[in-house]
Amino acid sequence: MLYRHHLDDSAIFVVSHKYCRSSVILLNLNSLSISGVISNFFKRRVGLPVLNLLRQGMTPHKLAATVAAGTVIGIMPALGLTTILCTAVAARFRLNIAATVLVSYLVQPLQLLLALPFIRMGISLFGLSELRLSLTEMQAMFKADWLHALNKLWQACLAGVSVWGLMALPLGGLLYVLLLPVLKRVLPKPQESVV
Repeated sequence: MLYRHHLDDSAIFVVSHKYCRSSVILLNLNSLSISGVISNFFKRRVGLPVLNLLRQGMTPHKLAATVAAGTVIGIMPALGLTTILCTAVAARFRLNIAATVLVSYLVQPLQLLLALPFIRMGISLFGLSELRLSLTEMQAMFKADWLHALNKLWQACLAGVSVWGLMALPLGGLLYVLLLPVLKRVLPKPQESVV
């Protein structure tokens, strides 16, 4: 059963069922605006998981490596491979797998924004100038011969991943070097145990 009691700007819901204990839920009616719901969503889904990861006792070195690896792998211009690659890299270097995958998910908007520039750099770097990436040209390629079009797009994607691979180590190293002093200042110092 659901009982509802009104206060000034809040509502108290008492939920009870014959098989479980009653639960009391206090709901602030003023905070039900769209911006409040969105900010609460980001606090619960982004802010709190990141804070929980920071509170797990990771050293600044491990956390900087985790964020750098997740960011670099997260911007790879091949959709669907980032989770597998993040898991493999985090397991290999004994990083926090969940944190690495979380960081790669958080940078996925950058992955979508950077995919086309990576592919265009790969096309120019590897001399694939016959491949054009405009929508009308791709439609014409698929109408003429869709297998040939898929082959060309596969080559373009592979060229983009190659450019990403060339930039991954320097970018990861740069991120690590930039994040390490910040995390050393921000993270709490580990307490020494007295025996």
